[in-house]
Amino acid sequence: MTMVQIQKVKIISLNVKGLGHVVKRQKIISFLKRANAQIALQQETQLTEVEHIKLRRGWIGQVFYSSFNSHSMGEAIFIQKKLPFNLEEIIDEGRFVIISGFLYGEGILIGSVYGPNTFEPSFFSHLTPFTVLGGDFKSVQDASIDQPPPKQAFTTKKTARLKELCADLGLFDVWRIRNPREKDYTFYSHPHPHQSLWRIDYFLVSTEVMDRVKACSIEIRTLSDHNPVSITVSPPYLDPSSRHWRLNPSLLSSPPFLDFLEKQWELFMSTNNTPGITPSLLWETAKAFIMGSIISFTAAHKRDTIRKQLELEHLIEDLENTFKSSPSKQNLKKLESARSALNQLLTSKAEASILFDRCYTPGKGNNEHKTRGGVISFTSSLVIYFLYRNNIPTIHHFINKLQNTKLRAKYYFTLADTVVQNTNTWTSRHISPT
Repeated sequence: MTMVQIQKVKIISLNVKGLGHVVKRQKIISFLKRANAQIALQQETQLTEVEHIKLRRGWIGQVFYSSFNSHSMGEAIFIQKKLPFNLEEIIDEGRFVIISGFLYGEGILIGSVYGPNTFEPSFFSHLTPFTVLGGDFKSVQDASIDQPPPKQAFTTKKTARLKELCADLGLFDVWRIRNPREKDYTFYSHPHPHQSLWRIDYFLVSTEVMDRVKACSIEIRTLSDHNPVSITVSPPYLDPSSRHWRLNPSLLSSPPFLDFLEKQWELFMSTNNTPGITPSLLWETAKAFIMGSIISFTAAHKRDTIRKQLELEHLIEDLENTFKSSPSKQNLKKLESARSALNQLLTSKAEASILFDRCYTPGKGNNEHKTRGGVISFTSSLVIYFLYRNNIPTIHHFINKLQNTKLRAKYYFTLADTVVQNTNTWTSRHISPT
């Protein structure tokens, strides 16, 4: 078996302003090849389905598109032949085309976006921890720095919706994060002599992608009235299971665990919910704190389980020897009691392991059990769900503060309700006491 060599992935986004002319089409394709793009996100291709399919040639191994019509200017995603991307699903909803699949063995979502700054709640179900949206969003994020001359900061409806989109999806503007004070622009418009430059082309990525970004640049404008924007990302390891911790769902039926979680949440909020702390910062910090608390609890629980198992095994060994030397009913009863206790312990471990596999192994179990929530992690959604359903006052107050993430909060509870219901149903059907 040949090992796939993992390399950094370069992604380029460009509003091409039409690929109908064969010469321009060739120039764009040649530019992307020369720039070593492994993934290319194109907006305003203005091509039909047949014309999009014809783009699959040369270095381009896969083409995914939203065709030109009355509701779409045409968007496309090119994947280099050598890049090991395996498609799972295409989402084509007018002004964007989004693909989800696996890159180097890890789930990824890639989108080429033209203009939309709102999404339906169902869009959250497609998200993965490794999410990249690139394109022409037709709006600046900060008028005081994203367009000249410097203007007094104000928020337009488009800007407000774009910021709400980033808050709801948990996405970050890569170029601005890496260049907090620098001024550069991606679009030039001739009809507007006094407001001719804007930075409206972005890469919006999840936290996991942001941590892996090695470079982000606005390239020179040569083939369109938009500048290409590129990012270089370190891909995941071949074995993502060795890197990503996942919550064991069986803990959610454990009263001691839920009691522990409630106390940890109250401790966190009493310490960190102070004036000056923004809801978004509080949210990101809370997720990290809760995850650390759960890891601590599960590690202690695992040690305690192993200790109990060893004690029962030693007890059974002693009782077997006693029964062999003195086979009385009393000694047999003690032996059977110890064996029953060990059997219950091993059954609980097996059930937890089976349920864990059902939830996290690709291709197994119901879709609701899969961790496609990504940016909205399985752990966070279920933890917040249980705290909310248990009427913890601080969690209600916390959710109400997240004014720009109400849609995301709604998704948490919808996802968690479905997961818990299906988990309980599956457990009752497939796991019976022995």
